[in-house]
Amino acid sequence: MRWTVCLLLLFGAGCGNQLSVFTENAEYVSPVDFSHSIIEEPLDEVEESLSTVPQQGAIEEGETILIEEVLAEFEEQDSAFTPELVGIPLTVEALVGQVNGRPVYANTVLDPVADQIEAASKKMSRTEFADEIRKALYSEQEHMGTTILGGRMYELVITDLLLSEAMSGMSKEQSYGLVAIVGQMRDDLAWSQGGSQAQLRETIEEQAGLTVDKFLELQRDQILIDALYRQKIWPKVNVTWRDIQREFEQVSLGEQSVVTSDDEERINQILLGLQQGIPLGSIEAARGVVTLGMIRLSTEDPQIVDVHNAFAEGLSFQEIANRFGIKDDGVWETFQMGLGGIEDIEVGEVIKKHLVGVSEGDYVEPFELGSSTVWIAVLDVQQPVSLYNRQVQIAMQNALRWIQFNREKDRYVESLWGEGSLEEVKSMADRVTNIAVRRYQQ
Repeated sequence: MRWTVCLLLLFGAGCGNQLSVFTENAEYVSPVDFSHSIIEEPLDEVEESLSTVPQQGAIEEGETILIEEVLAEFEEQDSAFTPELVGIPLTVEALVGQVNGRPVYANTVLDPVADQIEAASKKMSRTEFADEIRKALYSEQEHMGTTILGGRMYELVITDLLLSEAMSGMSKEQSYGLVAIVGQMRDDLAWSQGGSQAQLRETIEEQAGLTVDKFLELQRDQILIDALYRQKIWPKVNVTWRDIQREFEQVSLGEQSVVTSDDEERINQILLGLQQGIPLGSIEAARGVVTLGMIRLSTEDPQIVDVHNAFAEGLSFQEIANRFGIKDDGVWETFQMGLGGIEDIEVGEVIKKHLVGVSEGDYVEPFELGSSTVWIAVLDVQQPVSLYNRQVQIAMQNALRWIQFNREKDRYVESLWGEGSLEEVKSMADRVTNIAVRRYQQ
C-alpha cells in the first residue's frame, strides 16, 4: 500500500506541471562578424602579444625576442629543404599539346631518352643542341621527291592517335582474340628460352631494355596498328606499271633502250640508292654514261705522223696514248648520256658532230680543233639500267608503295585529328625542344 500511494502522488505531481516544447537555437556567423571582433581589438595589444615570443630552450626567464628574428629563422630552416635556382626557371613537367583531348607532357617524350640527351648536351653548344633535339623529335626527309615525316614526337603522337582509333573499333570477340594472341606470344617467347620465365625476363631486359609486360604491350600495340593499316590505308595504295615506267624515264634512252646484263656491284648501288629515297635519275650507277678518250697534239708537232702509223698498226687508243705520254692513258672525261645516247652528251657541237654513229671501242678520225689535231675515242659506254631488270623493278615498286603509304597515312591522320594536325605535331616538337634546352643546358 505504501508503494501504491507513492506512485499516485508522483503521477499527480507530473500531471500538474505545465508541458513545454524543447527547441534548438542556431546562430549563423559570417566572415564579417569575425572582422568586427578583430577590428575592435586594440592594435596596441596585438603588437604587444607579437613582440614577445618565447623560444623553448633558448630564453631565460623574462627574456624577449623580436618576431622578425623568429620568422628569419623559419625561412632559413625552410630554405635548407627547398632547392632554389636563382634566375633560372625550373621545369618539372609541362603540357606541350593534346591528342584527341588527351594531354601530352614533355616528360613523356624526354624521359625514355634522358641519358642520351644529357650526354649530348655536354658536347654541344646551345644552338647545336637545340637543332639536334628538334631533328630527333620531328624530321622531314625527301624520299624520291616526296616529303616523309618522322621523329620521336611524330611517332609518339601518331601511334597514340592510331591506337585509340584501333581500340575504339574493336568488338568484344576481337578483344578476346588479341588477349589470346598476346598470351601465345608470351608462351612462345618462354619456349624459345627453354620454358624459363626467369630466363625470358633476363633476355628481354638485356636486348630491349624493357620488362616482359612492356615488351608484350608494345607487340600488342603494333598488332593493332598493323591491322588498322591493312583496313584503312593499304587498300588505297596502288602502284601501276605506268608509275614504274615514269620513274625509269629519268634514265631511259627512249626507243633505244635495251635490256642489259648489269653487274652485281652496280645493281647493289642502285638498290641502296632507292632504299635511301634517292630518285632513280640521281643515282649515278643507274644512269647511262659514256667515257671519251682524247689525244691532242699541236698541228705542227712531227709526232702526228707517228700517231697515224700507230693507229694503222692496229694498236688500241690507250696503248697509243700511253706510248706518246698522254695523261691518264688518254682518258678525257665521263659524260652522262641524254635520250640520244652517245651523240647526246654535254660537249661542244664541234666534237658532238664527230660522235654520230660511233660505238663503244671506236675512235674518230683526226680533225683539227683550233691549232691542234685531235683524236677522239669512245672508251666505255654504260647503258642506263633497264626497266626490265627484275631486282631494280621490284625495288622501285616497293619504294613507290612506301611513298604512297605515307601519303595516305598522313591524310588519314588529318581525317582523325583535323586539318593542320601535322603542323601541330611540329609545334609540339618545338615546345619540347625549348623545354629540353632549358632543362639540360641551364
